[in-house]
Amino acid sequence: VQKVMDANREAGTGSAMRRMFRNRGGQGGGGGQGGGGRGGMFGTPSPEEDALQKTIDDNAPTGQIKDALSKYKKAHKEKQAKLEAAQAELKKVLSVKQEAQATLLGLVE
Repeated sequence: VQKVMDANREAGTGSAMRRMFRNRGGQGGGGGQGGGGRGGMFGTPSPEEDALQKTIDDNAPTGQIKDALSKYKKAHKEKQAKLEAAQAELKKVLSVKQEAQATLLGLVE
């Protein structure tokens, strides 16, 4: 169960919520504030997510955004594969009833 929870967190579950609730504050000078409020109940953003968000916030050229987006998607796919492997491993040791409960909890699909 812990492997699934860790992989789920790494796969970016909650990243949309992080972005929705993040402190947009002042760009540039507000650096001291930014790091402390990040993470919380929605997890910590990946370096790829941070880089992509920075290119968007900085109105970077299209090529830079495409590059950051490609790196983000690649990292996300790798993390998703790790999550699916952890879920498959968990399913092997669960009874049907436990799998049903784990599905309702969002641990497995």
